[in-house]
Amino acid sequence: MIDCYCSATTLYKPNGIMSTTDDNIADVAIPNGARGGRGSPRPLTMPEQIAESITDAVLRGDYQPGDRVREQELASQFQVSRGPIREALRILEKSGVVRILPQRGAHITQLSAKEVNDLFEVRRSLIGLLARKICPAPPALIKAVDQQVRTLEALGGQESATEEHAKISLLLSRLILATCDNHRLVEMLESLVNQTARYTRLGLREPQRRTQSAASWRSFVIALEAGNADLAAAALEGLVEASRVAAVKHLQQG
Repeated sequence: MIDCYCSATTLYKPNGIMSTTDDNIADVAIPNGARGGRGSPRPLTMPEQIAESITDAVLRGDYQPGDRVREQELASQFQVSRGPIREALRILEKSGVVRILPQRGAHITQLSAKEVNDLFEVRRSLIGLLARKICPAPPALIKAVDQQVRTLEALGGQESATEEHAKISLLLSRLILATCDNHRLVEMLESLVNQTARYTRLGLREPQRRTQSAASWRSFVIALEAGNADLAAAALEGLVEASRVAAVKHLQQG
């Protein structure tokens, strides 16, 4: 079941558009002074909002790889016709979240270990470019990232912290993406983040891996504070590489 989609601009629920009053909005809203050259985001169309909602449901684990995404069920949940649902599914197909098969409809993308490995390799290369693009980072961004990283560090190696750690890591990724003024780079990385997020979560099941992840994010903050683009890039590249190794290991072990 899809509950809602949260963004820095709107909250879309199956019963309509609501204002940004949900507590989760503060986690992803871009702080004043932290936004890059992208300007104010345009309002999302209804299909785009539905697509984001489905993506978030996939990232939460509401859908599993290979699951069928049924148009009529979504139309009923969002109280819309099947037209916007079909357009949303086409958006998701372009971003790699679903695959639309003839006579079989849309299914959540199911990737092999090789495909996951390849996606992480591309993401690793592009994340370094992103880090260099946002340096020197404005103080508001550094503060916002630092606050989230402190939460990761507080979670430590707690056995039940996998979902919370994964959620905050995703919020951090979205936060730094929102400050970059290279729209093409952002679009590519957003797609890669969405396609690999559930596999990142696989690796984060181990407490040691979560501790390592928090340390990498802390290194990123330190690099931002020092205005060192190379160290910032190295920290994020190392973070993605560790996620790649852990995810592929889990997939190969079955």
